[in-house]
Amino acid sequence: MLFVYLMTIIAAKNYVFDNVLNSSFQTALAHVSNKYGNITVQAGWDQEPPLVDEINDIVVGVTRESDLVNGSAIPVRNALADMSIIIKNGGVTKSLDFVPSQEQAGWYEAKILPTRIGSYSIELNGTIQSQLISDEVQIEDVESKQKVSFPEINSGSGSSGGATNANLINGQISNILNQITNHINNIRNDIGILAESNSNIQEGIQNAKDIADRSYMLAITAIGVGAAGILIAAAALVRTR
Repeated sequence: MLFVYLMTIIAAKNYVFDNVLNSSFQTALAHVSNKYGNITVQAGWDQEPPLVDEINDIVVGVTRESDLVNGSAIPVRNALADMSIIIKNGGVTKSLDFVPSQEQAGWYEAKILPTRIGSYSIELNGTIQSQLISDEVQIEDVESKQKVSFPEINSGSGSSGGATNANLINGQISNILNQITNHINNIRNDIGILAESNSNIQEGIQNAKDIADRSYMLAITAIGVGAAGILIAAAALVRTR
């Protein structure tokens, strides 16, 4: 009986750690969790909230459903071997190189320095244990350092306070310029798409014109041949008379 009691306590402890504590820890993070077949992929920033010009990591966790009755999640090792993952900000993309986490099985990290505030997403393409995955995941927005800055802009005094204010103002201007650049890149992409569509339309018009020209020439030729036939027939009729 004592042995059964001890085994029950150990099993309960492992269940609480693996399925309750660990699950609560991951839920507390602003990670996006998506399921693909029996594969679950979590993605987000390591340091949250992510701040502009602060080194950070994109983290991806991969688990699969257990074949057991309780359906517990099993970390997938070497999960990203056949995956291509890129990060996007507006029209700008960058391929990410992931390495396995040293702290938790089934998690992978890719170091990155976000240089613009705003929305980011990651694209997942490839397979994990024969499960095809092709998706774009929106992750947490990168924020300005002003949100966590201390002292505040107007709280400084003297020369050091002036320097701090100048640095913060420069940072705000830089963030605004980054946003404007991001919008310009999006507009350029839209213009490129419109230009390509216009080119296709012009090509279609030219093809239609070429077909019309060929049809016109064929009609003129047919009319000429018909007229020549009539003249030949008339000449033949005159000679017979």
